[in-house]
Amino acid sequence: MVERIRSLLARFSEDEDTVRQLVAAEPCFDALCHEYRKVIDLLEAYEMQSKWLRERKAFLEEELLARIEGHRPQ
Repeated sequence: MVERIRSLLARFSEDEDTVRQLVAAEPCFDALCHEYRKVIDLLEAYEMQSKWLRERKAFLEEELLARIEGHRPQ
């Protein structure tokens, strides 16, 4: 359970006791925590992929520019 609410506890650390009580007592709150964790995971994956895509784009632009600048018309 702790892993599932870790990001929520990080966000609302001052309310940790209340969060733990709500998770244990209210299935609806627990479901919201589960969805929150999934959204956090998706955002982290998107950010990693976005960073990789930006780096790949920069690499490709450098490669293309080098070939454009090195091209000699025949």
